[in-house]
Amino acid sequence: MIPRLSLRLPQGSDGLPVASAREARIARALVALATAWFFLVAAWEMFGPVLAGHWASTASMGIIAENMLRWGIPGPVWEYTASRPGPDLYYCHHPWGIFWVTAFFMKIVGRHDVVCRLAAILLSAATPPLLYAIGRSIWRPAAGAAAAVGFVVLPITLAFASFNALEVPLVFWSLLALYGWVRLVQTWRRRFLFVSAIGLFMALHTDWPAFVLAGQWLGFGLFRGYLGGRRFFGPLHERRYAEVWITWAVLSVLTGVLYLAIFQRAGKLGDLLAIYGSRSSGNVTPLSAVLASRRYWIELSFTPIAILLGKIAAVVCVLRLLVTRAEVELAPLLVLGMAAFQYVVFKQGADIHVFWPQPFGAYFALGMGALVATLAPLVERLVARVRRARPRPLGGAIEGGLVALGILLVPLVFVLRDGAPAALYARQTGGRFNEKGLVIDSDGDKTVFLRWLGGRIPTDATVELHEGMHATWAQVWSLGGRVVKTNQPVPTGPLPGRGSVYVMDSRFAPDAQLAAVAKRFHVTAVGPFWVVFPREPYAPIDAYVFEAREPGALAWMFVSATEPVRTIVPDVFATWEARVHWDQEATPPEAPAQTLEQKRIAHNVAVMQGDAARAEALFAEITRALRPIGATYEEGPEIVGSLFQTGVRPRLDLFVRASGPLAAGTMLSVRSRVTSRATLSTTMPDPTTRDVGLPLGVPVERMRKGFLYVDPVTIVKRPGVEVFHAAFVGRGKSMKLARTPGVNAIEVLRLD
Repeated sequence: MIPRLSLRLPQGSDGLPVASAREARIARALVALATAWFFLVAAWEMFGPVLAGHWASTASMGIIAENMLRWGIPGPVWEYTASRPGPDLYYCHHPWGIFWVTAFFMKIVGRHDVVCRLAAILLSAATPPLLYAIGRSIWRPAAGAAAAVGFVVLPITLAFASFNALEVPLVFWSLLALYGWVRLVQTWRRRFLFVSAIGLFMALHTDWPAFVLAGQWLGFGLFRGYLGGRRFFGPLHERRYAEVWITWAVLSVLTGVLYLAIFQRAGKLGDLLAIYGSRSSGNVTPLSAVLASRRYWIELSFTPIAILLGKIAAVVCVLRLLVTRAEVELAPLLVLGMAAFQYVVFKQGADIHVFWPQPFGAYFALGMGALVATLAPLVERLVARVRRARPRPLGGAIEGGLVALGILLVPLVFVLRDGAPAALYARQTGGRFNEKGLVIDSDGDKTVFLRWLGGRIPTDATVELHEGMHATWAQVWSLGGRVVKTNQPVPTGPLPGRGSVYVMDSRFAPDAQLAAVAKRFHVTAVGPFWVVFPREPYAPIDAYVFEAREPGALAWMFVSATEPVRTIVPDVFATWEARVHWDQEATPPEAPAQTLEQKRIAHNVAVMQGDAARAEALFAEITRALRPIGATYEEGPEIVGSLFQTGVRPRLDLFVRASGPLAAGTMLSVRSRVTSRATLSTTMPDPTTRDVGLPLGVPVERMRKGFLYVDPVTIVKRPGVEVFHAAFVGRGKSMKLARTPGVNAIEVLRLD
């Protein structure tokens, strides 16, 4: 007898679909593995410093939480102030729930970097079991396992698992609200009404798309319960259904009115409307054109395999809802509607935030559950037909749920092939990925410098940052809760406040400003970063350098897998070079040069002293350690060679011999392009040509003839084969190579 095809299993007394103990056991084991994997990814670098890029916004969570606790205020203020901030400083673009949660954790843990990530880590770790619970409740254990696994292999969910912003809590609390609803209509037990209410309450206080989720369900619930839906979906528990509908409606209305009233009272309602008018700008552009412009980000975040599976799942979910007439089949479509609304309507936000479509990850997970739930009875029916047709029956029972799960795991493994590298790529780029070709700097060395500085100034000192510091919330957080003023002009005299300091990045400051500071104040230079204490008497520059080493296993896991362990130490060679370039009295170092960097400076000392023999000997010793390039430009500078250093933060050092000062605005540009996709990857090659080089720490106007300079270029390899080219470029023109007419760029690195 061939069993009748049924898309839904019978329910037990607990309302759950009845499945075999073996299927439940294997599904739970797979979910445990998926949860452990996802937790490890989320907890990766959890105790490390908060760096630049999108990660810097998690530092703002710490700043806001600290202000809430320090000043006893309910609203978010993401800058440190010397006195209690008023409502005019409240951030009113989003609900405040995520800020309150972070303040709660700071109250328990104290001021630590982990506080900026802790809520996201815990919620991410709880999401795969929650997805399993939903899939188990709607379909069967194997479907729940598929949902959990589907979620933890996606590049976007792995990349932003510890991102304590809006998407991670929005996904979790929305899923909890749906789980409570699903279990309520299966059992009509009031405790699931409370579960649903808690999830919805927290989701509404997390971000506005939760109101879209609530609106969709309320519209459906109105039809299902009171506008003719009972004829299609069947009877319901009158009282419980009314209670859940009223609960969702009241929570949605009261939460919305609460924030409108608060924002109006703070004078920020107009600001809210303006920002979302900006976020939705460009909606007249055809959706097909918009998606085409975002194609690489979309493929990188989901992979073509997952995109195809998601499209198939959308059709399957609609058909299951219509065929089975089970309202719980609506759950994946509700999540899809919420995610699509945010991604499509707020176009400008999606154009600049690569993580914007993260809620699609929850839809994809539930969609995988629906696919397994649909495949399972088809497999069982096929097996029954085969057994009936064979003269000798097949031995042993074949469980459709496990077979369907096994089939789906095959493409999900290929999704993970791109998902796991994306997690590292996100950490290396601050969650920005290719940033559409713009330079991406982690600020790892800058963060170490600012924390070093924070240990040397009073707690009530004000820190003023030059515009070239490119201030972020991560920098402000790193200074330990002090008042920080950004984009400040160069000081001409003492700053107000005891122990106040001024900080610059010599790579991004005009020569004239740097010269004025070096002439007027005592500069402490740490790498390219300058700090001056305007109340100190003048003295020549004192220079420090970063000594770096690779992290150990535990540090790699919990502190930093993408930055070396840096220590700041004084260096007489760097001090001599800084003083020479800023026309200060400089004593040549007497100690022998140990590192390649010190030998470079020792070479410059020899050039300065006119010791040609020693300069040539040191030059020969240095070039033996390099990959020779020997590219000389018409205007004189020569790219001598390169040194590629592997490690957690790979770096390409380009050594340049100067022909003398260069015109202002000239720089050694390093750009890269991807020539082919990665092995076994289904994601398209990145089409963007990306800038990867930063300006030198010494202005090119101050280069000295015969001196050797090094340009350290951080290499964040993109997926695929990537080729790097270097060239000297000036304002509005490119220098030409002397020996290759018409050419200015040379290949300096190729990575497979």
